[in-house]
Amino acid sequence: MNLNRYKIIFSLCFFIGILSAQQRFVEERFGVEVTPNIVYANNISVLTGTPTEIPLVMDVYTPEGDTETERPLVIYLHTGSFLPPLFNGGITGSKGDSSVVEICKRLTRRGYVVAAATYRQGWRPDAVGPAGQNIRTGTLLNASYRGIQDTRACIRFFQNTIENEGNPYGISADRIVLWGQGTGGYLSLGAGFLDRNEELLLEKFTDSDTAENYINEGLSSNVYGDTNTDLNIANNVGFSTDVAMVVNMGGALGDISWMDGQDNEPILVGFHCLRDPFAPFADGPVIVPTTGDFVVNVSGTHTAVNRANGDGGPDLNASISEASSLSFANPQIEGRNNAYSQTPINYQGQMINLSTEHMYPFISDGLLSGPWDWHDQGTLEQIVAGTNAALGTEFDAAVLNSNAMITNPNLSRETGMAYIDTIMQFFLPRAYLAMELETVNVNETPLIDAGLSLSPNPASTSITVNTDGEYEMLDLGVYDMTGKIVQFYVGINTNQHIIERKNLAAGMYLVKARFKEGVQAHKILFK
Repeated sequence: MNLNRYKIIFSLCFFIGILSAQQRFVEERFGVEVTPNIVYANNISVLTGTPTEIPLVMDVYTPEGDTETERPLVIYLHTGSFLPPLFNGGITGSKGDSSVVEICKRLTRRGYVVAAATYRQGWRPDAVGPAGQNIRTGTLLNASYRGIQDTRACIRFFQNTIENEGNPYGISADRIVLWGQGTGGYLSLGAGFLDRNEELLLEKFTDSDTAENYINEGLSSNVYGDTNTDLNIANNVGFSTDVAMVVNMGGALGDISWMDGQDNEPILVGFHCLRDPFAPFADGPVIVPTTGDFVVNVSGTHTAVNRANGDGGPDLNASISEASSLSFANPQIEGRNNAYSQTPINYQGQMINLSTEHMYPFISDGLLSGPWDWHDQGTLEQIVAGTNAALGTEFDAAVLNSNAMITNPNLSRETGMAYIDTIMQFFLPRAYLAMELETVNVNETPLIDAGLSLSPNPASTSITVNTDGEYEMLDLGVYDMTGKIVQFYVGINTNQHIIERKNLAAGMYLVKARFKEGVQAHKILFK
């Protein structure tokens, strides 16, 4: 008996078993294709002080080689205090931020379609003097209002593609998620729950000098932005802006009264740093990052998620109550959050528990905000030098980096990735239930014998993959020992392809080729 032969067969079956068991929307199984700067709308920006029409763009991430047409769509909204990077006093604030790209890719590799969208910027954080408070509050609220309108225009863009353009992104109209990071959290929460202009008729949204509401609907359109006014262009009118789920990492809800039990209100999952100095953990003030000035009191993540869980309001999160017991839920993270939810604290005079179901807190001894962010210092220095040369500004990369570390003291890629690990593991089981992802077809095509061969094997630098002449490969994936995809080749359409080693470490991998007729897998070894 050739024991080595049986070992090889057993090992190959084990690998194929891993791939077969990989669960769409839970585990990484796809490559990532990014189409940058797709225009989803045009609207009026006041960033420069003069109203100017600008394009609103997004980077769309799609799973390579995936043919599913009922995929969830995540519209991802970056941070930035409604000002461009550097001008906002910080380093981040664009759809190209390291944390944005990382989370978008992680979702895409699991089968999500993700749109990292821009939105209009511009307000007056520098306003001082007797009128300064009203100017800061009024311009920031209008900036957030425009961002909410833009978010809804983006939703309508995709609904239009589903209805009128043959669904080119392969998404489900009923499986849309708004995911806001930092400043984007105000937009995901606002677009999820602010559904009538009457909900803005609150004293805190009223100019104390003029007694008028800060938001002028006649000038800026309604909360949906679907009428033309002096400061708004209606985009993609006539399509739904409902979403299934809202996620926020920081930010806040303008007012808890916006969560009023309408039938179309989404499920809510939130993440927040307990000692975030800019956006409140529970109820509290929004603080200008650059100046430290007060803007307006709002309802923080703890307050909003608690209401979504049914405390004093509609139980929006009832359908995800079993998330922590799903087989792929992380027991350490779920257990830790359960302990937090039974730990009372005094937060700015409010007696609350440290957490609540479906909201995850990040605890620190000192100030902490955006710990999932990181940047490359060399790249920052180049950006600062280029900006200063082009615009005559005097930004200092060392000062910006030092300021970032005040609220993100362990700023590094390693730290940011660790926070994102926790965020993903907390989000995935809740999303799985919220959007009923188990009903999406996840069946693999059958295993076939296409004469798949690889040479040389073992190899040092590259391997040539061949199949029988009648079988043409559609795509080709390379997987590590855990079943995680490490390389992906799409659009092959021939019976031969070369796999370049690139930066793959020495060791055993599995190659899986997909054909119209099915799939076949084969082990490879890089020396």
